[in-house]
Order: sequence, then C-alpha cells, then structure tokens
Amino acid sequence: MTQVSIPEQQLRLLHHTLGLRPDQRESHRNHYLAGPGHYAMPDLEALVKVELMVVGRTPAFCDPTDVVFHVSEEGKRYALQHLPLPPKKTKFAEYLDWDCCESFGDWLLGGMKPKVEWRESGGKFEYRMYRCRHSEQHSEVKGEWCRTQKDAKASYKSALRQHRQTMSQMRSAMQKAA
Repeated sequence: MTQVSIPEQQLRLLHHTLGLRPDQRESHRNHYLAGPGHYAMPDLEALVKVELMVVGRTPAFCDPTDVVFHVSEEGKRYALQHLPLPPKKTKFAEYLDWDCCESFGDWLLGGMKPKVEWRESGGKFEYRMYRCRHSEQHSEVKGEWCRTQKDAKASYKSALRQHRQTMSQMRSAMQKAA
C-alpha cells in the first residue's frame, strides 16, 4: 500500500463514489460516470494515476465517450480511513430515536419536570409548582401557593435552589465523614 495524500475534493469524490458519509460507513455502491468536459474529470483521472480508482467498462446504454470509474480496494481503505467521525447526537435526536409517548420536556427531565397545581380559594385561584421525583404521593420540591402562575414559578425556583443547597451540604458532610 502506497502512502498518498490527496486533495479534499478528490477525497469527497471517493466518498461519493462509494456512497459513504460520516453516519453511513458501509459502502452501497462503487461507480462514478463522467464524460468529456465533466467538472470532476481531472480529479478522477488523478485518482486513477495514484491507483485509488480504476476505469471500468462503460455500459452500452451510456454514451460511448463516457467513462465509468470504480474505487480500487486501496481506495476503499483510504476513503474509510479518512472518513470523518459522525457528529455527536443531540438530545433531541436521541429523543426522536426513543420509543416513548412522552413530550420532549418529560423525556429530557424524567421525573424532574415540575407540575403545576391550582385550587380555588374564596372565588380566586391559587397556583403552586412542585416536583415528584420518585412517587406522585411525595413531592421532593414544592413552592408556595401564590395568586399567579408567575409567582408560583418564582416560589418553586426558590425552593429548588434551597433543595439543591441542602443536598450539596449533605453530600459534603457525607464525604467528610467517609
């Protein structure tokens, strides 16, 4: 195997000819048809010279001046070796792959998404936000009853900060004891 270095556009031609992409690492084709004056012809001929591609037989249904190029075994190894890694999946892409019936927020936060409850008190409504992590009967973090949902959210956020601070102190104390 010869050590060659080819320009980026020639590497893209190898990947295209083989049908490779960062997320598609298995080849499903191996041909590139180009005729005289084709924009990629100089690059294809250069790939033949460095033995990463070979010229194949042109099918009868094509113009006789067209040329069919195939990637050689060495070219396949080179193309796979220089294929970029697939991009890291986003949380939303993971959610779309997940087989569930919950909303993205529910999936993302698990049981940690806060819920809103309301009650009527003297002809007026009051709201409160809470979070149940392990069971619906026992709330882990709970805000105060407030006249508006905006105030209920602020109360919940304050309770959540207090909860996090308490948990952090407990962890520190356990680490010191250990």
